[in-house]
Amino acid sequence: MRNWGLGAALILFAVAVLAVAQWPAFPYFLDSYYHLSVIQGFREAGGPVLHAFWEAAPEGRVHLYPPLFHLSFLPLAFLKVPPLVMAKLWCWAALPALLWAAWSVLCRTMTPRIAFLSTACLAAPYSFFLSAANYPPANAALTVGLGLILALHRQRWIAGGLILGITFLLHAGIPWLLALSLILFGLLEKPYRKTAWASVGLGLLVASPWLIHIAGQISLLKPQPRGEDRFFESSVLLAALGLWGFAIAVRRRGIVRFLPALAVGFLPMAFLYRFRFFSAQGLFPLLLLAAVALDQWLEKKRPKWVLGAVVAALLLAAPSLRVSGEGWRWVWGDTTLSVLSGRETGIPRPTAQPLFNPHFMGELGARVKAHTKPDELVFSNFPYLAGMMNVTTGRAITNEMLREFEPRSLEAQILPARLIVWMKEGADLPPNLELQRIVERYRLEPLGSTEIAFLYRNPFGEGRRPMKRAAIPWWLAEGIILLLAGGAVWDLRRRKA
Repeated sequence: MRNWGLGAALILFAVAVLAVAQWPAFPYFLDSYYHLSVIQGFREAGGPVLHAFWEAAPEGRVHLYPPLFHLSFLPLAFLKVPPLVMAKLWCWAALPALLWAAWSVLCRTMTPRIAFLSTACLAAPYSFFLSAANYPPANAALTVGLGLILALHRQRWIAGGLILGITFLLHAGIPWLLALSLILFGLLEKPYRKTAWASVGLGLLVASPWLIHIAGQISLLKPQPRGEDRFFESSVLLAALGLWGFAIAVRRRGIVRFLPALAVGFLPMAFLYRFRFFSAQGLFPLLLLAAVALDQWLEKKRPKWVLGAVVAALLLAAPSLRVSGEGWRWVWGDTTLSVLSGRETGIPRPTAQPLFNPHFMGELGARVKAHTKPDELVFSNFPYLAGMMNVTTGRAITNEMLREFEPRSLEAQILPARLIVWMKEGADLPPNLELQRIVERYRLEPLGSTEIAFLYRNPFGEGRRPMKRAAIPWWLAEGIILLLAGGAVWDLRRRKA
């Protein structure tokens, strides 16, 4: 136990230390700016809201993103912690938190060696590290969802239901996959059936207020095509080990069979979010099953150095397969530890790049504040640039950032905006024909440019930032969450009657 725990701790420590070097580049990519906008909106409203007033202004739009992740960081917002520092914090902590949860749960429910190997397999693929950093609520749902294994193992359906309910308040999709996995596990393992199915029932009941809110607005959800689905990358070696582990775990009895149920339960993701299935959260069950396969292979009393060599190879040299419209290619040594140590893979990854540049955004933010009043609205042709300006300047935007909603017309976004920020296609290029037509049609007045954007004043943009009050006070929302979490911990720790 002590040796496996030391090995897992070393892996977690290595990931955490190497990720610290990425602190200046965090947050990567796009999604963090949406979450920062929500946190800022919650702070201004005094708690969670059911109507997003900071985007799609001046009307705003119904808010359908689960609130718990944003509530978790709301106290930091009240303490005036800079938004980008919060985003850097969750990007850095995401994978180490998942690794700690995997070790803590699996060494109590399976074996310390499987727990150690699971830690290694989860830490290995660089694409999985990126998914943890770029999609923090989904990663948080996986981290909390690991507690379901402990609840099943101890036959505690109250804890299982509370844990599942908490995941529904963290993410919109992952909890449904977890619930499906629990139902399948109940079919596979009769001794756990009552616990698994009762957990699903209680979880849905706990999350019912939020689920009823979503159900009432379901017609508004119209997912749009995602650029990320044009390619995918995956750790083929670990995926193959995961399939082998699937066959092994299905033949066994007990809690280990929850892992193949989890793998089947996650299959719907392949049809809805292809990239995230092959390159991100969809890898989660296969990585755990890869540990089961390695555990059986190492069971044959092989020399200890073989275990060390295998784990080192996974952590430092495992390849990935990248498939896109340009074909496919192998990328050797495409692992978290290898890439974070400075190894160049030769593959440009937008999801591994920071969108925020202090120089460019500092200049643009100052211009936005100079040309708008606090309650006036801003539009950008790049929605996430608008989201960044919302975070850094406090100005509400007429754009929408979520891809789960059908976008409004360009006219509906430009007309109420006082300031138009049009991102340049190149450093010194003049406005393109599309922008020239928009300037003429809406009679926009040029305000000059920054290094990355053209600025225009809309003399007819009379829209104003709306304000919505919180559905419930922030302290009550935080208290409810603490009660749910405390109830799960109490049920897991109490003595069995």
